Amino acid sequence: ATIEKTIFRATLDDIWARTVAFFEPFDPGQIEKARRDPKHQMALIFRWYLGLSSRWANAGDTDRQLDYQVWCGPAMGAFNEWARGSFLEQAGNRKAAVVAWNLMAGAAVLSRVNMLRAQGVRLDAAVAAVEPREMAGI
Repeated sequence: ATIEKTIFRATLDDIWARTVAFFEPFDPGQIEKARRDPKHQMALIFRWYLGLSSRWANAGDTDRQLDYQVWCGPAMGAFNEWARGSFLEQAGNRKAAVVAWNLMAGAAVLSRVNMLRAQGVRLDAAVAAVEPREMAGI
């Protein structure tokens, strides 16, 4: 009851009906499997929620702001690792322009390093170590 009221904001029966309507036209085997396996049914219901949560974020649905899911894959983890210990570690410092310029500058450095290596130039690994920099240092 708590999940229905606070997270899904609909009954599980209603969500299951929507899930069936979604899958039946293009993958009815999912529905058949879910009717035989309650765990698979719950997995499809969770997929319903995750699918909508990214739509709510993209649409800017402020009523569902706490449910926003922004799918980023391993890129966010890699960025967080790269930013650790720098001024970009704090989320408040991650302004779009600063992050974008750092990514572009880093990509330019790594492209040059790779071109030189492809031509047989031996470079120290430190040359390819690109650290986050403030706008004034880019």
